Amino acid sequence: MEPVQYSYEDFARLPTTVFWIMGYDMLGVPKTRSRRILYWIYRFLCLASHGVCVGVMVFRMVEAKTIDNVSLIMRYATLVTYIINSDTKFATVLQRSAIQSLNSKLAELYPKTTLDRIYHRVNDHYWTKSFVYLVIIYIGSSIMVVIGPIITSIIAYFTHNVFTYMHCYPYFLYDPEKDPVWIYISIYALEWLHSTQMVISNIGADIWLLYFQVQINLHFRGIIRSLEDHKPSVKHDQEDRKFIAKIVDKQVHLVSLQNDLNGIFGKSLLLSLLTTAAVICTVAVYTLIQGPTLEGFTYVIFIGTSVMQVYLVCYYGQQVLDLSGEVAHAVYNHDFHDASIAYKRYLLIIIIRAQQPVELNAMGYLSISLDTFKQLMSVSYRVITMLMQMIQ
Repeated sequence: MEPVQYSYEDFARLPTTVFWIMGYDMLGVPKTRSRRILYWIYRFLCLASHGVCVGVMVFRMVEAKTIDNVSLIMRYATLVTYIINSDTKFATVLQRSAIQSLNSKLAELYPKTTLDRIYHRVNDHYWTKSFVYLVIIYIGSSIMVVIGPIITSIIAYFTHNVFTYMHCYPYFLYDPEKDPVWIYISIYALEWLHSTQMVISNIGADIWLLYFQVQINLHFRGIIRSLEDHKPSVKHDQEDRKFIAKIVDKQVHLVSLQNDLNGIFGKSLLLSLLTTAAVICTVAVYTLIQGPTLEGFTYVIFIGTSVMQVYLVCYYGQQVLDLSGEVAHAVYNHDFHDASIAYKRYLLIIIIRAQQPVELNAMGYLSISLDTFKQLMSVSYRVITMLMQMIQ
């Protein structure tokens, strides 16, 4: 039995669902009035909590009275870099009209019929289970970072009959002997909403980037396959020229779509990569300092998913770079010896345009590829080593 071919809306379900977790509706899906109000209230609470937590953190750093050891310095360094990373990505996805416009253009280009979807092998480009699990693990490990302290407090209560009132972020000071319990609950609520804002902004923006890049890669593969399968002849020159003209137009359109994608995400992509690398470095050093604890274990998982997050962005950036270049190879290997002169001129246009590879780039000059990932990980390793030597 032939499997059901995924629709464009099926692809969009994962990125939209992830952003719903923090009450942000990227595509403006129609909702009832009461549901819109609830979303707005929840969205406001996440942003307000984030603002309060960042404000308190900055105050503690300026005050500098409570940051009195290396472990706390690394903890604050981790928080600062992660906040910058998350807020950069959140600012990117606030370009909702541009994202919706690109989404509409790709929806129009998506194969409409079942046969066309089978030909483009859309199911091969759909979110894999391993990718979905990665997203779940990333969000889950981030949740564990927040709820880990209260779990530790509960364990302490059952083992030593003392509830330690631990919480996630060091910039909130709570004294159980002086402060009422409702302040502790309020602190935890603030930390939960603040964390939700950061984590979902961080992973959600990258999912939208990958979502659009996967769609563009799908169509480049379709062009390559079409050229490989088509056999032109002077006997049906009119049909051949219509076919190749569509290929030329589609190639130009895909370049335009990639430029739109770079315009939305490219400006913040360089800062996102640098701050992600900084987060990996500071978290790794903090984990090594803390030793084998529940918090350290959740941070190890978090580091692993963060590395995979960067790898996937670079991997799909490498794919579009390779596929755009393979269009020229598909033309070279194309069986065009029996085609008309006019048809061959179209092929020449495709080859010339394919000489300028289409790429995912940061700020218009840094091409995002697997080489970028290797360089980023190499620099991160050297920074981690240097920080550990300085601390020791």
